[in-house]
Parts: sequence; structure tokens; C-alpha cells
Amino acid sequence: MAVSPSNSSSSSSSTASIDVAGIVQQLMTAENRPLDTIKTKITQQQVVISDLGNVRSKVATFKDALSNFQNPNSYNNRVASTSDSAVVSATASNGAIPGSYTIQVSQIAAASKHALSGYSSATTPVTVDGAAGFTLTVGTTTYSTKGTVTVNGVASASTVAVLSASPTVTDLSNWINGLGANVKSGVVQTTSSSQWALTIEGTQTGTANAVTYAGLSTGTVNADATVVARNAQFTLNGIAFERTTNTVTDAVGGLSLNLLGTTAVGVSKTITIASGPDNSEKTIKDLVTAYNDLIGLHKTLTANNANSTKPGTFAANPTMLAFIEDIKSRFSAGLSYGAVNPSTGQRSSLSLASLGMDLQRDGTVQFNSISHAAIKASNLNVIMSQNVNVGYISDSNTLLSFVNTASGSKGLLSQQIESQNNSIRDLKTRQGSLETKLNAIQNNYIKQYSALNALLFQLSSTSNSLTSALDALTNNNNNN
Repeated sequence: MAVSPSNSSSSSSSTASIDVAGIVQQLMTAENRPLDTIKTKITQQQVVISDLGNVRSKVATFKDALSNFQNPNSYNNRVASTSDSAVVSATASNGAIPGSYTIQVSQIAAASKHALSGYSSATTPVTVDGAAGFTLTVGTTTYSTKGTVTVNGVASASTVAVLSASPTVTDLSNWINGLGANVKSGVVQTTSSSQWALTIEGTQTGTANAVTYAGLSTGTVNADATVVARNAQFTLNGIAFERTTNTVTDAVGGLSLNLLGTTAVGVSKTITIASGPDNSEKTIKDLVTAYNDLIGLHKTLTANNANSTKPGTFAANPTMLAFIEDIKSRFSAGLSYGAVNPSTGQRSSLSLASLGMDLQRDGTVQFNSISHAAIKASNLNVIMSQNVNVGYISDSNTLLSFVNTASGSKGLLSQQIESQNNSIRDLKTRQGSLETKLNAIQNNYIKQYSALNALLFQLSSTSNSLTSALDALTNNNNNN
């Protein structure tokens, strides 16, 4: 803390005094030097933490780009189409196998729906069973307006709200919505202001999520609005399937289906998976950009007076970022792919340059479109589908595993950041103790010099009084 004491006393121009505030301020300037040193160290370490955070962010981006680069699905781009979008739509992930599939849909999944009409208003009273109350079953769980819950016919320790003895249709609807189950209800006006209906609907499709009710003797069931919960049923390439939803992701690897309608008996629709546009260039460029950003930041943070007019945060301690040199070394080693050759004990390898990544003298990488086009036209997709690893030493020691460890919650960067945070906490503790001590020193200085100032004032006043008395005596003698 900065200390700026104020003058504790005042005096007239004819009375001797000292500048207490000025003297104390000069003394405290010297006393404050250790505190200023601590504040400077805290600021410096906060900069270190900020820069380490920037490094961790760049490493994380590089890790994601490297993982995407090594993922074979990044090179097997796929698109899916259907012959009738009113029956089925489809999407394919990059790993899906190209081909055609025939599909017949006999039934799409549906959720339960119930509607009861004949209510004159939203507040019309309803009559529920006096003994069991109104019961609502959602899947295997039954809820009662008496407050009980049963699961598969067995009483549960769970309870629900108890509905009043004379509920309205809106009260019943609100009770249903308050269950927190896969069901919703509403009270809606139908043909006129005196015609209202109660709706009860399941929020999930499939017979396992069916919704039924009992114990309500008020209202007329609307058969046309009733839907019985059902599963989706379809045949894909001659194999029969049944699912609780219309979104199917497990019938064909990498293919997601959305069933929208049914087909006539004996009629099939076609789903086609084909190769989409090549995205290997984007995948490689993303890796190049992420790598160059990391290397550029490392160069800035470790710059010193010998190679820069602006030294970086770690100019005097480049070892804090030494792991980036390991990344550079592993990255420049190229990639390995395929199985181990029994005769050599080695995997096949490929340089980064052959993929279109040229290493530059400054440590960065430049994309080479000519080299990339050449390998893309030959066997790039085949190579990248064979367990690719950049900076491969062993199955458990690759560039990606190294980066994962360095950037993890317990990795090198996190440890360095935590170490700096601990140091700042220690410095702030010392700062607080020193500020308390300096406050005491300042108060003591003010007290001492204020007392001295008061003494001088007193002595000055006494001196002035004696001078006046002597002057009066001298004048009196002269007059005699």
C-alpha cells in the first residue's frame, strides 16, 4: 500500500513548526520499498500465468487439430441421400461404408395421445374415483392423485402431490404436468367458448413409454384424437427391425435414419451412401495453422535481447516452455502408419513434406498444394485409414499422447500455472503482513513528529513570551 500521511498540526507563520506530513512521507518512501518489490513480483507472475494460459490454449487447439488429422474419418467424407424424403431421411458420418440400402417402413413410432371433451369451461369440476383417485401410468410407473406411486405394480417410497377432493379440469391438468414424468397435459377451447377439452400426451414414442389413465368419470373420450403408443417397424436390406423411436442410429454403421412415413406393401425406397467432397486439404491446413500459431507464440515468449528488440516473458527462463521443443522434434519426425512389419519390427513411415507440409527454417510449416495434390490423387485415404500416428515412438508414446499429457489437468502446463498461483498467494500473504507493519510504522512516525512539532511550538511560544518581556523591560528602563 502507498503511505501518504497528512499533517497532524498547524501553526502560524510567526510560530516555529515542522512539516510532519512531508517528513513522514519521505521516511515511508524508503520503508515502502520492500512492499513495492512484492507488488512488482506479483504483477510479473500474473503476466507469467496469463502467458502460460495462452500457451495452454494454443496447445489445446493443436491437440484437436492433430487428433482430427490422425482420425481416418476425416478423410472418408460421406453423404447420404434417399429416394423418398417423405418416408425417410438419412445422414452419414465420415466412416460410413459407401453403398445402397433398400428400406420398407410398415409403421413409424408414435407417442400416446388422449383427448376428453365436453367441459363447459377451463374450471369445470371433474369427478375422480373416490377410493383410488385418478391414476396415470407412464411406462411402468403409475401415479395417483392420492399421492402414491407404484412401479411395476410395487408400491414405491416416492410420493407425488395430492389433488384436492373437488378438482377442476385445469387442476387435474396442472397435477399431471407437475409429475415431472414423460407426459404433458393441456386444457384447450375447441368449437366455442363453452366447449373445452382435456389433452394428455406422452412426450416419448414407443410402447415402453405408453401413457394410460383411469379413475376419471367426467368428460367424453374423443376416439379420433386417441393415439396408441407404438414402435417403429421397418425392414432394411431384408432384415426386420423394431425401435422405440423414429431416429435410428444402430442399423448401419455410420448411418443415421429418420423415419417420417410408411411405404405401401411390397414397395421399397432406396438409401445411398456415397463419397462426398474431399476435405483432406482443410484437415491438413488446420493442422498447419494450429502448429504455426503455437510455434509463433513460443518464439515471441522466449525472445531475448540477442534476437528481438522486445524480450519475451520467458526470455530469462526458456526452460519453462522446453516441452514445445519436444513437440517440434516429434512433429518433424513425420508419421507412422499400418501394422508392424514382422521382419523389420517397424511400421511404415511418411514424411510431412509428402503430405504437403514443408518445414521452414524458422520452425514453422508451409502448406504445399502440389505435394498434397499428388498424394491425394494416389493413396492418401488408404494411408490415413491405417492407424496413423505423428511422432511415433511406441503405441503409448506418440506426439498426441505427449500433448495430451502436457495439456491435461495434471500436466506440465497446469503444474506450472498452479506453482505460479501458489507463489502469488504467498506473496499476497507477505504483502498483507508488511502493509500491517507499515501502517504501524507510519502511525508511529506521525505520533513522534507530531509530538516534536508540539514541543517546538511550545518552545517557540515560550521564546516569544520571553522576548516580549525583555523588550518591555528594556523599554521601561529607557523611559526612566
